[in-house]
This record gives sequence, structure tokens and C-alpha cells, in this order.
Amino acid sequence: MDSFREYKSFKSEWKSKKRIPILRVLFVLILLYAGYASGTFYKAYSAVENFFRHEEEKAYIDVSWREGCSMTTGEAFVIKKKFWGGCAWTVPSSRASVYLPDNPFLRYLASVPGTSYPLKIYWIADTSDFWNPGMVGVKRDSLLSWYYHFRMEDSSFAWVTADGCRYPGACPRNPLSGGALPIPDDFDFHGRENLLLKDLFMGIGEAPVFPILPARVLSVSEDSLGYKLFLDHGGNLFSRISGLPYLKPNVVVGAQIESSEPIGSLSPKDESFFFLEVLRNGRFVRWDEFYRETHLVEECDVERFRMDLGI
Repeated sequence: MDSFREYKSFKSEWKSKKRIPILRVLFVLILLYAGYASGTFYKAYSAVENFFRHEEEKAYIDVSWREGCSMTTGEAFVIKKKFWGGCAWTVPSSRASVYLPDNPFLRYLASVPGTSYPLKIYWIADTSDFWNPGMVGVKRDSLLSWYYHFRMEDSSFAWVTADGCRYPGACPRNPLSGGALPIPDDFDFHGRENLLLKDLFMGIGEAPVFPILPARVLSVSEDSLGYKLFLDHGGNLFSRISGLPYLKPNVVVGAQIESSEPIGSLSPKDESFFFLEVLRNGRFVRWDEFYRETHLVEECDVERFRMDLGI
């Protein structure tokens, strides 16, 4: 019996060596590195910080517009129009946009991809409802761009540029002064079947023709009607121009062209024309419809809005 207890005691004193789980350690290290490289940790930190700052951040709404501007690290300024005021912020980096007032559009402007910093943001609004702005301006380098908060016919609001275009979004220009031939619902296509999937633009002789948006030239060819171009505007939006009498020498396959640069011109006649096809997600879109979708208000309405503010 004693010998059995001694044996049992001897066995209990024996300890096996513990091994380090190398694979598990490596797996954890890989996860940590992936989280750091992808910015997940920073996003998590920002989310927690924003959560605790939420109540404090909203406090600027309950004070005067000057105090609220100061609380959000902005600089208050006055404008000519009575009862309207402004606030300006300097944004040193895209990450600093979280310290701006809790306005999605404002923070979007401060963190647009490709933006160079620092940038200056200007906020103009009625002082009785200051955190519902009428205008927001962004100064990048030496360029100052303004955006306007317009009430639509359905009582909703939308941000537009000085051209009256919805922002953010594409802002196409008319390729030819005067616009396209109207195609009403009762339009008679007999003998004009080519207009079923094309728009006809007519103008005076030698008038310049422009791309509707900045584009990359995918193809250039020529037939009996004139030059044909196929342009890629990005975002699965393309345009095809045909029947163009004259083409600029720099418009070649692979070239990047701006909407402010003419790609060609009409022939020297009293009246000349060309065709345009706008293709969005592979489908033809009538020019007038596409233009109305992107241009929410007229340029004259934007100018009147600015003048009312004394800007």
C-alpha cells in the first residue's frame, strides 16, 4: 500500500513541457497587421470617439450662430445681406473632416478623393436657421467653388453648382450652341428612322463642337457623312458623335479631352448638323432627358440667388 502511494506521488510530480502555439500566434499577428494596414483600427477609434463626442458635437446647434461657429473651430464672418452670416473652417487633412459640423455634404466636400490640403470651407446661411446652409464654398489652392442649396418643386432640397447641375454628379454641357432637335412623344420618325437612337444637332456654319463631358477617345473613323468618334466619359457613360465635318488634329485614339476644348466644327454653310448618341449603362438616353436630369435649375436662377445674398 505504501509503495502504491509512493508510485502515485511520483507520477503526480511529473510535468510535461508546454509547446508555444506558433501557428496561432502567426495568425493573430497577420490579423493585427491587416487591421492596421486597412485602417480598420483607425475607423474603430473614430467611431468610438464620435460616439462619445455626439452630445457635445450637437451642442453648437443650441447657441447663437457665432458661438456655434467658434465651438466647431470655425471663424465667423458677416455678409452684406441682413440676417445672414457665415463660418469658415481650415481643413488640414481628410481625417480632420470629422471635426466639422455634423453635415454629410460638408464632410463630403472636405474629403473628396484627390483633394489637395489644406483647404478652406465657407458656410453661409440665415442666422435664424444657421445650420441649414444656403451656400457652401470650397477653396482648393487658388480655386474657389460654390455650391447652392435649392428647394425643388417637390419641396425637397438639392445641392447644385453655378451651372445649375446637381452635385455631386455629372455636369454635361451642350455640344453645340442651340441644342438638339426636339423629339416630342408624337414625333413622326417616318423617313427619319436614324433619329430613333440618335439626336440631331443643327447650327450655323463653322460653329465649334464640344464633348459633353471630359472623355478619353476610344475610336475615330470616317464615312461619307463625316467623322465618327466614340468617347468614354467614365462611370459607364459613353457618347458617339457622327457626321462631324471637321475634326481637330489632337483628337486621336487614346487622347484625353476636356469639355471646354472643341473637338471639331460644322461645315461652312448657312446650316450644318451632326448626330449624338448618349449611352448610359449600355442604353441610349435622349439628350434632352439626360440634360434635364443633371441640370436641376437654370444658371440665371443661381445668379439671382447669389445676387439676393449680396455675393
